[in-house]
Amino acid sequence: MTQNPLLEPQHYATPQSKPNGPPATYQSAQRTLKGYDYVIVGAGAAGCVLASKLSEDKDTSVLLLEAGADSANVLAAKVPLMYTELLHSEHDWAYFTTEQPNLGSRQIYWPRGRIMGGSTSMNTMMYHHASPSDYDEWVSVHGCKGWGYDDLAPYFRRMEKFTPNPARPAIKTEHRGSDGMWDTGYSYMTEIGEKAFLPACETVGIPINPDINTKDGTLGATLIQSNIDQKGQRASMATAFLTPAVLQRPNLHVACHAHVTKVLFDTLTTETPTAIGVQLKKTRDGEFFNVHARQEVILSSGSINTPQTLLLSGVGPADELTSLGIPIVRDSGAVGKNLKDHLTTVPILCKANPLHTLDYLKTPMKALPALLQWKLFGTGPLTSNVGESAAFIRSADFDFPESSTGHPVDVTSGPNGPDIELLAVPVMYGEEVAPDGGAAITTGAIHLRPLSTGTITLKSRDAFEPPIIDPKYLSDESNNDLKAAIAGTRVMLKVIRAAPFQKYLEPVPVNDDPTSFWWPYSCSDIEKVKDADLIRNMREKAFTLYHPVGTARMGPDPATSVVDLQCQVHGVKGLRVMDASVFPEQISGHPSAPIGALAFKLSEMIREGN
Repeated sequence: MTQNPLLEPQHYATPQSKPNGPPATYQSAQRTLKGYDYVIVGAGAAGCVLASKLSEDKDTSVLLLEAGADSANVLAAKVPLMYTELLHSEHDWAYFTTEQPNLGSRQIYWPRGRIMGGSTSMNTMMYHHASPSDYDEWVSVHGCKGWGYDDLAPYFRRMEKFTPNPARPAIKTEHRGSDGMWDTGYSYMTEIGEKAFLPACETVGIPINPDINTKDGTLGATLIQSNIDQKGQRASMATAFLTPAVLQRPNLHVACHAHVTKVLFDTLTTETPTAIGVQLKKTRDGEFFNVHARQEVILSSGSINTPQTLLLSGVGPADELTSLGIPIVRDSGAVGKNLKDHLTTVPILCKANPLHTLDYLKTPMKALPALLQWKLFGTGPLTSNVGESAAFIRSADFDFPESSTGHPVDVTSGPNGPDIELLAVPVMYGEEVAPDGGAAITTGAIHLRPLSTGTITLKSRDAFEPPIIDPKYLSDESNNDLKAAIAGTRVMLKVIRAAPFQKYLEPVPVNDDPTSFWWPYSCSDIEKVKDADLIRNMREKAFTLYHPVGTARMGPDPATSVVDLQCQVHGVKGLRVMDASVFPEQISGHPSAPIGALAFKLSEMIREGN
């Protein structure tokens, strides 16, 4: 992506030699700070959409601030399968949770994109609307009128440019967008998804659903559609919404390496605290800068950084703010609360024929031909998004008499809403290495509708110090999260033992030792696998699918939510939030497309004066 040079701090802000407090009056702020109509904090999924849509009005000035770097010249952000190169790099916030008692006291790695496009520049590009009933639940249960599925469906279509593939399942294009800014379609696929996973799911009673992104819902097994453009490159929210033409707009200003430390408020001349700008630094030891927002500040920094910024700015639970000596601007008890994430119960490794996996690409010399193919033609295995196929099921629909934990109750958003996602990817998971160096298909079950809720809290007043992330996995008192996770794992075991899947696997010695490398794939009888062994395995190996939501959630009641139905922060003026933190409840799928649709809708609400 070519673009104008991104702005340095001195080009958009007035330097301060020290972190002075907010100007004494709104009028003095107007005089001393360079101003924009809207200052958007965070160039992730929501921030890119908001900046693009708001700046369509040539009379509206927009400043988009990103703590990380530009993605335009980062190869790993362009080549779909190279996203792993970004993990633990300068482009990753690389967060870790607190020790999780229910996961063997392990600290769980939470990668988050610190780059233009945010996590859409480093995820597996799985394009998914989630279940329509998820959004209808936001209305009926959480009181978020105007944010139901019928309200959001037009924005899913308007932002999408779907390209059918004649080699893939037939898609009813009337339900899909065709002239939007965000490319969707099908990435490169091995045979694992279409010829192994899908027919195996059918064998165990999971129907095929050719398109999980329509009003008919998401239940069933499917080949995943991805965010990939016609050149075989990743279609992030940055490449889609901040195109060279958009970046040429004279009223849109984009600045990288701008780490916002807090929102500035006028608390003296207005009865209600009013956001008038933000304070930021380029580096931890650098100088402070202030920048003014004439209309609004919009926080779009994600479910971790948004609540952290609110707390640092004095918006949050009074007791937490007082304990750190942060002046209280607004006592808001829900900031940083209601955190929910998608936990992957355990990676089940299945020894596979190397001809059918992508493990060979982990060897640099073997990957060179694939890289050349991508550079020359934009095709080949490097255009894979890894997450080729998935199945969405309801755990309560499956019965396992041998299970000792008990049957999970239905916590889905509706009769067509799933609570488990089954995944099969044609690579060895993570850093695992098979005893004989062989290849693998990694399968697993993801719990989509957890009851366990966690928190984001401050460790200190230092904006460069990560907050305390405690998702409290598997902590619900009813133990239903654990029951659903066990049920999902048992369904996955049935899938991998189905004949169509077995055709692509290689045998391993029978081994019923739960600590052995290939267990439970190696077990003699999956019907005799004990819950206790599955639970122990889960505590040792479960990981997140990286979908935290809810930490600044939307709702009509300030006592239980952070923002109102216009995404304005309760109790203050001039401050909105738009990212996954506003989700009233966890959705049963992948959040990138929903975040984009919400941001698209909010941009129109703002332009209409709502």
